[in-house]
Amino acid sequence: MTMLEKYRADVYRCAMCGQCRARYTETKRLVCPVREHTSGFEHYFARGRILIARGILEGALDYTPDLADVVYHCMTCGNCREVCGARNPVTGGWLIDTVAITEAMRADIVDLGLAMDPHKAMASSVEENNNPYKEAKEDRLKWANGMGIPSKAETMFFVGCTPAYRRQEMADCTAKILKEAGVEFGILEDEWCCGSPLQRTGFWDLAKKMAEHNVKAMKEAGAKKVVFPCAGCYRMFKVDYPKIVGDLPFEVQSMAEFIEELLDEGKIDLKNEVPGKMTYHDPCHLGRHAGVYDEPRDVLKAIPGLELVEMYPTREAAWCCGGGAGVKAAFPDMAVEIAEDRLQHAKEKDAEAIVSACPFCKTNIQDAIDKTNSDLKMYDLTELVAKSMGV
Repeated sequence: MTMLEKYRADVYRCAMCGQCRARYTETKRLVCPVREHTSGFEHYFARGRILIARGILEGALDYTPDLADVVYHCMTCGNCREVCGARNPVTGGWLIDTVAITEAMRADIVDLGLAMDPHKAMASSVEENNNPYKEAKEDRLKWANGMGIPSKAETMFFVGCTPAYRRQEMADCTAKILKEAGVEFGILEDEWCCGSPLQRTGFWDLAKKMAEHNVKAMKEAGAKKVVFPCAGCYRMFKVDYPKIVGDLPFEVQSMAEFIEELLDEGKIDLKNEVPGKMTYHDPCHLGRHAGVYDEPRDVLKAIPGLELVEMYPTREAAWCCGGGAGVKAAFPDMAVEIAEDRLQHAKEKDAEAIVSACPFCKTNIQDAIDKTNSDLKMYDLTELVAKSMGV
């Protein structure tokens, strides 16, 4: 049985209404960033991919390199699924899981040896180095040199590949916030990639290997709670790991959630003003995929001097940054073009900065800022909290 076969019922529930293209309510709401930044043809958004899936299930179509190229154009941001909104009234699960359909097609593409070269290179790096960036395993915790962070604790900080190797300011700020708040925490000596880039691009067997290792390592470290500055890692543990390895023996929280908890308990003092008019960009993995919307906004509202404004679209309807699910690796120009939309949304609200809670969002939006010479600033939530705390 192919992976796609498991979602046959979802595929045939689609009524081809087209709301995954654009939804008309009080105003016209565009749904798929890829549709808006390609030819706009049907196969570039959910309804077209479901038609392709039907063709594959019925034997009228075969997977080919050209078809794989189309399937990999999707960021699996979930906006189409959110707009469709069809849920099982008993289980609450999605009745037409457009994200799962796309990811299942990618798993079949990988099994057939038709994966795209950038994704194959990423998977090879994870297999060899436990990270997708071809960086040395032994350099993973270089950022933490001299911090004296133990490898075992009831609260464990899962760093993630991107904060460890590419966005070390996020790892550094997270550790400083936890230390200043008096949290006794640890980081794994042998942390592996969470597996999210692999799961999103179809390398499911390797993703399972990552999941099994990380869960075992966290259990051995005595973890009762694991916190994440990376939205992708958090979503992987919260949503995907239970499906892969079963129920987790520890609680998982994004740093946005944990910071709000520490604020409520009076363990964090946001004493310094961080002046500026800022807007929050919802990462897809944190928002639509994991339901975390209020906590990062509550934290930003608690920072003295910071004026928070909402750009449109936002929350459940938020426009993807363009950098997810292997799109940044395979189609970097399109990824940055989509991020440019977010700059425009922020400018419409006269924002001076964009804040997010995901290293991929920070990287891709910053690339758009650099490309367009925008005067907007880009921050991660942990950076502003650390600045206000004075650490």
